[in-house]
Amino acid sequence: MIVLHQRPDRERHILQQLVFRRSMLLLSTILAVGLLAGCASDAAKVYAQQNEAAQLRQQAEDKAPTPDNKGMYLGLIRQMQEQGMYFASLAHIDAYEQQNGSTPELQRLRADALRETRQTAAADSAYRKLLNSSEASAAWHGLGLLAAQSGDYKAAATSLREAAGREPTNPVMLSDLGYALLRTGDISAARVPLAQAAELAPDNRKMISNLALLLLVSGDAEKARAVMDKAALSAESRARIYGLAAEIGQRQPVVVAIQKKPNDAKTTISESAASTAKSANPAALPATPFQSMLDRFGNGG
Repeated sequence: MIVLHQRPDRERHILQQLVFRRSMLLLSTILAVGLLAGCASDAAKVYAQQNEAAQLRQQAEDKAPTPDNKGMYLGLIRQMQEQGMYFASLAHIDAYEQQNGSTPELQRLRADALRETRQTAAADSAYRKLLNSSEASAAWHGLGLLAAQSGDYKAAATSLREAAGREPTNPVMLSDLGYALLRTGDISAARVPLAQAAELAPDNRKMISNLALLLLVSGDAEKARAVMDKAALSAESRARIYGLAAEIGQRQPVVVAIQKKPNDAKTTISESAASTAKSANPAALPATPFQSMLDRFGNGG
């Protein structure tokens, strides 16, 4: 009788445990499905965000540059000046300054444009404001070019020497300095900067042209001709070099070199650059004023 009373209780206990286990299994399944759904939802959200970001990056790369970007706008102004559009660059410099404020580089670009558009007084003032800035070497260079434009090559040489002293490996500044010294008649002083410029920029025909000019006014027509041949200078360029050599000799007395004779204590002065140039190429001398081999010197002087 005792057994008969205990058996139903045991079966009831087992049945309760079975129901409990099935309930827990069902609950776990529901929770797992929910978690998976949540993970899937999060993964889809992350993927959508990444896809959107990739699309935005692609759109940014495909979008054409606009003047809203400071660096791009400055690049546009530089490009205009490289193409000789100095009047247009002045307008854009004004626009840039209104939008972004001024910088030493922007003021240097303005000064260059003022010089190239022959607004001499304004350019001179703009350059002088930059002499104590990060654009000091370019400012001295600009002042030298302004002086050369007006024909004051002594003042030009002084300013260009300041510029080259701050940038001793800049071939443009060195070549401009050497040219200005040639125009003052100081052949010996012009030799080093012109040779340096030619070696620093051996493929630049303007530098090579000035080196040939130095050789001509120094009385070495054969070496000058060899330099021009090696650079494959055109007949027009050669004519201009010969013409400038003659002009330098005509405008001021040029002392090329002083050499001692082996058996004579006296010294003799070599021929002037003008006579050398004329004998080297008498038919190549233009009657009109010569324009400098360097575009930066404008119309010479």
